[in-house]
Amino acid sequence: MSNFWWILALVFAFVGGQMLMMRPNQREKAELLLRETARKMGLQPRLIPHPDWLKTESKQFIAYYSVVVPTAKLAYTRAERQDDGSWLTVVGADLLYKTPIPDAAKYLIAIEGQANGMSFYWREEAGIEVLASLKEWLEALAK
Repeated sequence: MSNFWWILALVFAFVGGQMLMMRPNQREKAELLLRETARKMGLQPRLIPHPDWLKTESKQFIAYYSVVVPTAKLAYTRAERQDDGSWLTVVGADLLYKTPIPDAAKYLIAIEGQANGMSFYWREEAGIEVLASLKEWLEALAK
C-alpha cells in the first residue's frame, strides 16, 4: 500500500509542476496589462508578423497598436524612426510636421496612417504611462 502513496505523490508533483510552468511570467503579465489598458483607452493592440519593409533583428511577431479617428481621411502614409532617433517619411505625405514629436515616440519603430486611423509599431518596452501621449499624438497627426 505504501507504493500507492508514493506513486500518487509523484503524479501530483508532476501535474502541479506542469501547472506552475504554464503560468505567465512577470513580463507576460505586464504585457497583458499593457494591452488591456490600451483597449480601455480606445487603442486596438495586435501582434502581427513583421512586414517586409520593417528592418529589425527579430523575426517574431511585433506589437501593432491602432486608433480609429472617424473624422480622418488619410492616404496611406508611413514614417520610420531612424537609428539616430530622427523620423523619415518613407511613403505618402509628411504628417510629422503637424505636431511636435513626444518623448514617448522614442519607443516606436514606425507609424502608419491609412483611411481613418493611425497605427504604430513598437516593442512594448515602455509602460502604461506612455500610451495616453502616444494616442493623443496619433489623433493629432490624423486631423
